[in-house]
Amino acid sequence: MKKRILFSVILLLAFGLVVNMAHAKNLKDGLVGYWPLDGSGADKVGKSVGKLDGGANWTKAGRVNGAVELDGKTGCVAISGFTLTTTELTAVMWFKGWKQGDWSGIICSRNDPVTFWVGFTGADTLSYVWNNNAANTYSWVDGPKIPQDEWGMCAITIDKDKAVGYIYTDAKKLESGENKIPHMEQTIADNLKIGRDECCGDNRHVSGILDEVMIYNRPLAEDEILQLATNGLAVEFKDKLATQWGAIKQQ
Repeated sequence: MKKRILFSVILLLAFGLVVNMAHAKNLKDGLVGYWPLDGSGADKVGKSVGKLDGGANWTKAGRVNGAVELDGKTGCVAISGFTLTTTELTAVMWFKGWKQGDWSGIICSRNDPVTFWVGFTGADTLSYVWNNNAANTYSWVDGPKIPQDEWGMCAITIDKDKAVGYIYTDAKKLESGENKIPHMEQTIADNLKIGRDECCGDNRHVSGILDEVMIYNRPLAEDEILQLATNGLAVEFKDKLATQWGAIKQQ
């Protein structure tokens, strides 16, 4: 009897491992840029390099291990070597802080007229810029509200016929808003900034802590966004079981 119970437990553990590995594989599909920001700006899936600029410092107080802390005035992580041409995209990051002013950029690549941007609207909602800086993207204010000084996973998915903004917090779970418009192919050029939009007087920084920045070349589905928010990528294997970021550290 004991042997049967032990065998059943082993089967359940093995099944759980397979399921975790399947999730991890799915969430790595299409991942073209991943900056954990654990004491460096290294891209874990590409060749880009991020460097601290202005009032930016590494901190151990991240959502997952380390992160970057920004002063909201001059600080950012400047990334060189990352380019992407696509019609479909997902940008994801954990953020705990606030804006310097309206239209502050959480992540931005500004190469006018082509701009990729994710950040704050004047209504403190999450929005984006695409379609060669078209107003029907940045003027979209129906995304979810960005929480102030509270950990939230912010994500924008861009598809050919719509974009969706998501914010996950421990208190409210997953909230979203949809912008149903066509999206053209666009290039994110080699001028990516985490925590700063250098437009318009360069007063569009964010202050606080940014962590686990990712870019995909495909739109993640809602269940994938939720999986990423609650369990994350499989970041290490220990005792033959997947240890995921949600179990590693949440502050």
